[in-house]
Amino acid sequence: MNSRWPPMMFALAFSTLGGGCPAEEKPAPPPVQHVPAAPLPVRRAQLKGLQGDVKVKRAAGDEWLPAQEGMALFENDKVRTVAGAGAQIVFTQGSMVSLGEDALISIAETRPRAGQQRTDLTVLKGRVDAELADPTHQSLSVTTPAATVRAGREIVFQ
Repeated sequence: MNSRWPPMMFALAFSTLGGGCPAEEKPAPPPVQHVPAAPLPVRRAQLKGLQGDVKVKRAAGDEWLPAQEGMALFENDKVRTVAGAGAQIVFTQGSMVSLGEDALISIAETRPRAGQQRTDLTVLKGRVDAELADPTHQSLSVTTPAATVRAGREIVFQ
């Protein structure tokens, strides 16, 4: 060893090689990042009283599927009837919407309202008859390409 190097230089060189570090001085591993799971879809309604050719298009799907009795409907699902067809949509709080023939509707995203059970529906085409199970505590919002109607009694939209 060269006597020109002070002993302190040797100790510094040794510590930079990573040898001899106490366990508590070692760097902590990076924190684990948790990716939040997508929320499960909430059932908003189900199909009843199917007559003729009724189809459902899921919010996350591209295909129209044959509707089935009791089929669950979720936010942004669409329901379509053709000539001579019809269906009833029964919402979880008891409200009911009857679709006439040649109709197209979408189950809209519902924004909760304090003290009120709310149903939101978009009618893109056709006739819809609606009935609320308890108008004093329920409301129905129907949006069309031209208007939005909110009601708390038995109503017919055309």
